[in-house]
Amino acid sequence: MAVTVDMALLHQLSPGTAVRLHRTRWTVLTRLLAHDDVDEWGEYLLRSGRAGIWLALEPGSDGLRASSWIRRPVTTDEYDPGLGRLRDTMLTETGRGRATYWADGDLRIVAGLTARGHLHYVEYRTSAGVHVAAERLALDAPWLIGVDCALAMTDLRLLSEVAP
Repeated sequence: MAVTVDMALLHQLSPGTAVRLHRTRWTVLTRLLAHDDVDEWGEYLLRSGRAGIWLALEPGSDGLRASSWIRRPVTTDEYDPGLGRLRDTMLTETGRGRATYWADGDLRIVAGLTARGHLHYVEYRTSAGVHVAAERLALDAPWLIGVDCALAMTDLRLLSEVAP
């Protein structure tokens, strides 16, 4: 797929849209579209029954890159972004920035999430090469930490779209 076709998917995955991922049917609860000085990307909170997962769609060298994330809030005792420490694990920083975002859907689910705002992010690699990311949706919100599970775009299927 071409990058321009892939990028359209960012806007197609609106709240209420059904997708198949990991052989499971999920519904988009919350959509967050963000952009910094370089890229635009989408983050989607998906729900299937009581389970929840984040789907991230970001531009990559060959088009859109998909990854799934289990994120959880962490306390300052668990995570120090200045030192790159998560509990007892030292992390190597690979990127840091601030992005403007807008979100729709169920905004109550994520601490600090408003319809529009700025998020702060820090990207890391562990010594084993695992991609870890931290994101904060407001200065007074907790950091959300997640570990990247890379997906092939063929792992993601759009099952239905919400009417505009």
